[in-house]
Amino acid sequence: MDKTLRLRAYAKINLALDIVGRREDGYHLMDMVMQSVSLFDEVAVERTGDSIVLAGDETAMPLDGRNIAHRAAAAFFAATGQPVGCRIEIEKHVPSQAGLGGGSGDGAAVLVALDALCGTHLGTEELRRIGAGVGADIPFMVGGGTARVGGIGEQIEPLPAMPACYILIAKPQVDVPTGSAFAAFDAARDPQRPDTGRCAAAVRRGSYQQLCRSLGNAMAGDWLPPIIEETRRRLLYLGADAACMTGSGAAVFGLFERRGLAQLALRQLCDAGVRSWLCRPVAQGVEPAAGGAS
Repeated sequence: MDKTLRLRAYAKINLALDIVGRREDGYHLMDMVMQSVSLFDEVAVERTGDSIVLAGDETAMPLDGRNIAHRAAAAFFAATGQPVGCRIEIEKHVPSQAGLGGGSGDGAAVLVALDALCGTHLGTEELRRIGAGVGADIPFMVGGGTARVGGIGEQIEPLPAMPACYILIAKPQVDVPTGSAFAAFDAARDPQRPDTGRCAAAVRRGSYQQLCRSLGNAMAGDWLPPIIEETRRRLLYLGADAACMTGSGAAVFGLFERRGLAQLALRQLCDAGVRSWLCRPVAQGVEPAAGGAS
């Protein structure tokens, strides 16, 4: 059996995000349309030793139990009773505190890799159940693609692939801690609420124009650093058919039908010093990288 698996952990965007309630334990109840995109981290998992060891760029992420990939591994061993022991190496490309699910994608990749390496064959639903106890986005990231997601992230309704397009992601030079973003939303008197059902219906119909008209994020309000809204408007100025913040920020994305226009916008953003990535929708959250097993 292979001892090491190397996987791509894809980022996600929120085509629509609404907050529809709050549980007694304080967790917010979500209604979202989520989409995997081709920006990814590379995660290598080796079955070795008798502890969980994390390796990578310590300036980009913590290399201990604060890291969601470390916590995902611990949750897997606790749930399955398998002997503890793995080395996880993460090559980061997805920025943190951006609303792109980078850490959750890494955690999902760890669960998928350990399931294969340990021969437990738990399947997607059980991996999602384990992941839900670690991070709200992990259940979606395990399968990825396009889905309407509810509850605290554990209710997943697969949707058809979103209409083909180019997705330009821009990350302003500001971070938005998730806890602070939720606190600001809770304090807001009249947040703008998207119609998540309309967004999901546009995806089902395969209508790019209707999808562009239905993007929205309830967490994108005037309580956020102004640079986020300025960047969203900049994407529209550069030719995006629609633009929206993803997650709790700080990244925003624009949808383009024309590749050439999207590439031109990418160059202009990069020339201005804005971290940006041109992506396509992808149909999975985790998949083997080139030379994925050894």
